[in-house]
Amino acid sequence: MVMPMTKCAISKGTSLVASGLFFAALFCVAPLKAQKCSVSPVQVKLGQTLRITCPADFTSVKLNERSAKLYLRPDGKRFGLLPISVKDAPGTGSLLISRNDDGTPQSLPVVIRKTIFPSQNVKLSPEIESLHSTPEEMALLTSFRDAISETRSWEDPLQPPVSGCMTSPFGVKRLHNGKPTGEYHGGVDQRTPEGEAIRAVAAGTITFAKQFNVLGNAVGIDHGQGLESTYLHMSRLVVAPGAAVQRGDILGYAGSTGRSTGPHLHWVLYVNGVNVNPAQWVKLVPCSGAAKKR
Repeated sequence: MVMPMTKCAISKGTSLVASGLFFAALFCVAPLKAQKCSVSPVQVKLGQTLRITCPADFTSVKLNERSAKLYLRPDGKRFGLLPISVKDAPGTGSLLISRNDDGTPQSLPVVIRKTIFPSQNVKLSPEIESLHSTPEEMALLTSFRDAISETRSWEDPLQPPVSGCMTSPFGVKRLHNGKPTGEYHGGVDQRTPEGEAIRAVAAGTITFAKQFNVLGNAVGIDHGQGLESTYLHMSRLVVAPGAAVQRGDILGYAGSTGRSTGPHLHWVLYVNGVNVNPAQWVKLVPCSGAAKKR
């Protein structure tokens, strides 16, 4: 004889079914969540850098016509850097993140904020203003920016190359002797006395260490996976191409060589060949009246 189910039994049965469905849903949803990529920051200023983190099956990211590779990390995730140029158009965009199995790509919204950069006049003597880069120098700098190595040497946070305050920020529109140049300041200037040690912001490999007409005595470092840095106008260099350096190692000493009006350090940070704002990576304190250029 089959006994009828009591109200209590029905309730318990329903509860068990509901619980089972709940946990099943968790197990179904969890893998989906794990497949999502993330971007930081979601609102970015011109000249800043986007950081993209994804599961291992996502391998590249693209915004408009600019793309970047995502590199596998020891934790099994992929990570990459995508630069936003000073010349990019503000507005809402969509990151397209592709997979290695040709599966459905993921799309993430980003907002490029309107960014106002001030103008800055630099007074140059006729001798300094007449300095120009040679074709060979331009080719070397282009090759440096375009080369992207696979091994990451850098770690957060980066170290300021000198301790001095910032006399000229990133992105200012440059005038020479009151005349617009059509150029912007692609790095930052820090107040640096003659002879002060210039140090690497992160570990990496020296790509070039030589004298340029405009840049003066300069060093370029490849930090890996799209991050590079250059250090300009030094009085003396103490490193050579091909050498491995660690964060904080001395590269040379401050001076005023090349197109420079006084001892200081002008240094530049590149992400996948694009100048980016070092102030997003390193804490920099502006000097009082920092619109002036030494």
